[in-house]
Amino acid sequence: VNGEGTMSAIFDFSSLITVILLFICTCTYVRAFRTSVFDEPVPQGDPDTSRTVRRRGVRAICWKAARIGERISPYVSLSLFAMSCHVLFFK
Repeated sequence: VNGEGTMSAIFDFSSLITVILLFICTCTYVRAFRTSVFDEPVPQGDPDTSRTVRRRGVRAICWKAARIGERISPYVSLSLFAMSCHVLFFK
């Protein structure tokens, strides 16, 4: 071993950005095919009838990532292109 330890994607900034971008793209791709996959129906007796879905926990995180991918897709695409060039040519 040459003294360099392996780093987790959590501690390496470029790997963390890559993981986040891939998570956003994956959630957006899944939501494009199954629009209700991240939604949980509201029970019938719920007094707050203005909402049609509840988002909590992992589903909420995935829904927000999919929404980011849908709304700002040109910026996500440019970021993915930049990260792919960084990984291919500089790592």
